[in-house]
Amino acid sequence: MLLESFISEAMPVIILTTVISIALALLLWGASVLFHVEEDPRLQDITDLLPNQNCGLCGNPGCRAMADAILREDAKLTQCKPGDQAMRDEIKEYLETHPDESGEFVKVKM
Repeated sequence: MLLESFISEAMPVIILTTVISIALALLLWGASVLFHVEEDPRLQDITDLLPNQNCGLCGNPGCRAMADAILREDAKLTQCKPGDQAMRDEIKEYLETHPDESGEFVKVKM
């Protein structure tokens, strides 16, 4: 008897909580689809080639920002102080062999 009354009183709360959870999940999914930003696929590759010390010595807040600046041709590879010549050569070779979506290559600044 006690269990039946508990279930009958708790069921509306369980249903309401489930409906609200599903509605919020759908809202978050819709927002992620609506506000999705395409990213240059080369950005992560260049970030991985950098030292990933996020020291800021290059004038950018971190290695990912430095990689973005390299792709926009706003930074020289020599700005990365912890990086050595081998790193710069590897990034230069990567950018000379991987064009963007329109087929343009980045003009690498040393």
